[in-house]
Amino acid sequence: MHSNIRVASGDDVDVAARDLAVRFAEASRTVARAQAAQARVLADAADLGMRRVAELVSTSSREAELPFRALAAELGVAANMSDRTVQRRMNDAATLAEAFPATFDAWDQGRVSAGHVAVIMEHGLPLTDAEARSEFEAAALVRAEGTTPGRLGSALARLAESLQPRSLTERHREARAGRGACVRDLGDGMAEFSTIQPAVLAHAMHDRITQQARAIKNTDPSDARTVDQIRADLVADILLTTTPDAHTGAGMSDGFGGLGAIQAIVNVTVPALALAGVTDEPAELAGRCPIDPATARALAGHATGWDRVLADPITGCVLAVDRYTPSADMKRFLRARDQHCRFPGCRQPAHRCDRDHTLDYALGGETSTCNLACLCKRHHTLKGETPWRVRQLGGGILEWTSPGGHVYIDRPPPAVHFAPNTDPPPF
Repeated sequence: MHSNIRVASGDDVDVAARDLAVRFAEASRTVARAQAAQARVLADAADLGMRRVAELVSTSSREAELPFRALAAELGVAANMSDRTVQRRMNDAATLAEAFPATFDAWDQGRVSAGHVAVIMEHGLPLTDAEARSEFEAAALVRAEGTTPGRLGSALARLAESLQPRSLTERHREARAGRGACVRDLGDGMAEFSTIQPAVLAHAMHDRITQQARAIKNTDPSDARTVDQIRADLVADILLTTTPDAHTGAGMSDGFGGLGAIQAIVNVTVPALALAGVTDEPAELAGRCPIDPATARALAGHATGWDRVLADPITGCVLAVDRYTPSADMKRFLRARDQHCRFPGCRQPAHRCDRDHTLDYALGGETSTCNLACLCKRHHTLKGETPWRVRQLGGGILEWTSPGGHVYIDRPPPAVHFAPNTDPPPF
């Protein structure tokens, strides 16, 4: 499902690994085609249900649902599945067939996976204009065939935003009114506590408790809890007591020291004219989703410093970060350019990654931006301790070569996501 793969030559190629990768990719395409075929059946069932509903004398809500229920039960019993699950998937398949026919075809052909399809539907359905949705779908499919569903999501969020007829500021104002918190019982004495928040706050909350959880793990390596379990315990501790302490786990009333000293890290890219209030272009929570310009301006007003990111107006790739101190400049440049770990498909945020020398420093590699890239610890280790190889092609583009000889191209995400304004500046 990757369009950016080629095979390298050389005597050191792990032929067994290469053949396994080829077989796995083909098996994945086979699975995708089979899932698409199953979805086609469900879409046909939904279409039959609609035709049967149209034949009803009475179209009350209860009676209108009965043909769907009957068909869902028919298919569910035949496949040993819950009829509720089948009915929900019938609705999804019908929506896909009607709103995203090209995506359905690509899925049929094994060019995209079920994960890609779900992401395209998630970000494309809010586009109610048929022409805008068609434009979105065409661009989304091009991107989907060369990346993972995880990375695709943030790219499609930006793409969908650029096609929205109403500004993000207006829609965010309405959506923010729906924030809240709720509890859902799960059984076995467990329940799920969730909260709906503005994106900046939600990601900042998650980042802060992640840093706190890792601080606890570093303080006590014998702690058998996973980071995710510690995060859950921290949420309960923070909400029910005060600020937890890294060393004792006890609440601290003064809010200083220990885990209370940890601040969330939020990286936001704001178009200069939007920051000045001249335009209403959305900003972006780096690598995640667009945010309204009012929130971005509020964050900028409280920031201790700004990075002026110079980007190519066509490709959107970062060209430079305007800062005076060289070492800090490099770090800021890499964080702005890479946004996340640069191993293909990885989305670990750049501020949690190592700044790796592509050509090892010990072997003569320069400490320069053209020889540095952000890699999470997992993929940093993979590069250093296994036959995986990487080289820089210029412009931040990385060429990864697997032990089996497959070559994967990873491009830095663009920092500019909307059409450049060619009007003269208002100053």
